[in-house]
Amino acid sequence: MTANTSPTTNRSSSPRRYRIAMYGFLAVGFVGYIAGLRVDAPLAALGIYWVGFLGFLGVWKGSSVTLYDERHEALEAEAMRATFGAVGAVLILVGPALPAALDAGYEVPSLALGALYGYAAMFGVYMLASIVVRIRS
Repeated sequence: MTANTSPTTNRSSSPRRYRIAMYGFLAVGFVGYIAGLRVDAPLAALGIYWVGFLGFLGVWKGSSVTLYDERHEALEAEAMRATFGAVGAVLILVGPALPAALDAGYEVPSLALGALYGYAAMFGVYMLASIVVRIRS
């Protein structure tokens, strides 16, 4: 009678290792970019950033392992709904108040205006993407 042998590798840790490597590349790219800017080397900063980003893409698209399962997709969908709810609430509450604030003589910082335009653009892109996805399916 032969005994069952367990495999020497843990199958559940393989996707985890790939995800750690993937986000490790991304973290090195971000930290290297910020460090390069701090020492006034913007070209080196950009190079480190792109190496980190390309490493991220290489692991993500180049691995034969399934990195995410249905549970991860459900968590991402829930996070997206919460994010869009919060950003939508800010846009709905603050956006219409801007003309009134400007008319009352308040000067709105350009950073706030840029953020609101960015929020509006994000919802516009989401709307277009959802229309394309619905048409294609």
